[in-house]
Amino acid sequence: MEFRQKRKIIKILLLLSILGILVSTLLIFLNQKKYKNILEDFKPYSKLANGKGISFVEYHGDKKIYSVSIDNFSVERAKLGPFAIGPLHVAYLNKVIVDLYLDGMESRLEKEKISESGKIDFEHLISNIKKNLSIQIRKIKGIKIDKISLNLWENEKRIFRISSDTATVDRKTGDLIFTGHAVMDANQSGKLISHRIRWNRKTHFFKVTDPFILLRNGKRIEGKEIETDFLFKQVNY
Repeated sequence: MEFRQKRKIIKILLLLSILGILVSTLLIFLNQKKYKNILEDFKPYSKLANGKGISFVEYHGDKKIYSVSIDNFSVERAKLGPFAIGPLHVAYLNKVIVDLYLDGMESRLEKEKISESGKIDFEHLISNIKKNLSIQIRKIKGIKIDKISLNLWENEKRIFRISSDTATVDRKTGDLIFTGHAVMDANQSGKLISHRIRWNRKTHFFKVTDPFILLRNGKRIEGKEIETDFLFKQVNY
């Protein structure tokens, strides 16, 4: 009898041990699965929204104010270290072409003000671009553009163009920064070439703090710091 009781006890202990191992394994598996899901939710390239072939135009009466075409875009979480986490969303736009039309400006005074001062306000334009994209874009805190061309037209003639490999909006200052083969071209008025050109949101001037080449009035000028309006009417070295 004692031998049989001992065997029973041993079997019960073995059964409990096996159940304990199974429960522990199951808990570990669930925890790993939960952790894996968290990593998947916050992986660096998780896209909250994306789209292709987007274009829109804004009119004043029957005249265009501006038109925008975007080859593709996505909204992603900003990265903190190796992971993309938190509520900070960034919009990535690729191959963006923006055309501004002086003839479609709301008033003659506004048009003359731009032509005479040589100052362009991109802030209103950026705000309108956000509104014309998906609802997720409205929550974004940053914009990064790959391949951008921004053109200003008057009487069906392009009077200004700025292009670069990338463009970003400085979250602190609101400045628009063109980086990589940045070129400002105002036809006969002048041409500015540099690695980085910054548009100042407050002054509406373009500033370069890197080495630059300025082609103006048949002359080639090289330097390291320059500030100018888009028509090269006010140039400060």
